[in-house]
Amino acid sequence: MCNTACTNKLGSGTSSRDRGNMPNHEVHLRFHGPFKLCGHEGRILFDEEKAKLAGIYLWTVRFRDGFLINYVGETGVSFYKRMKEHTIQCMGGNYRICDPEWLRKGEKRILWNGMWRKGTRNLMQVFADKYVELAPVIKEYLETLDIFIAPIQTNKRIRQRIEGAIAFSLREQPPPIGPFMSEDVRYFCREEKEMPIQVMIESDEKLFGLNSKVLA
Repeated sequence: MCNTACTNKLGSGTSSRDRGNMPNHEVHLRFHGPFKLCGHEGRILFDEEKAKLAGIYLWTVRFRDGFLINYVGETGVSFYKRMKEHTIQCMGGNYRICDPEWLRKGEKRILWNGMWRKGTRNLMQVFADKYVELAPVIKEYLETLDIFIAPIQTNKRIRQRIEGAIAFSLREQPPPIGPFMSEDVRYFCREEKEMPIQVMIESDEKLFGLNSKVLA
């Protein structure tokens, strides 16, 4: 999660400031998955050799004949370490928890709004009081998620630009794709002084709304 908002939205097309500018180089991403964070079905991410690598990752939910993307992230540490951090944050109530049944239908219904946002950071007692009720839902939520990872060796700034470009291209799309994305996560994007990078994207599976090409 990033702390700076992106003011222009980059998708499969070209923003107004990019017209006439050619990308200075290409980056190729291939998303591998789906992997599970926990559960007794499917491949567990933490057992995978690729989990030792870093790059761009997606949180998704299986929907019809593919997957809907809920969150786009980047990491300079291993996917293993970053996903472990995410899992602990979910289990501890810091992250938002949505109803797993409705997620599988392509809709978000919030059961617990988390404690990382401003104005929600003093809710530990509320979470503790609701823990017995929420614990099995959190477990089901984590088991519902399908993770895709795209290893890439580059610096943090490039990862952030790719992360933002993918996220905004998804948010701009009609339901259920756009609204399924986490709406209050802010992303970095390319600055005026930076030449655009063409990102070519492939995936092992059908990821709804994931363009084969974005500018970052």
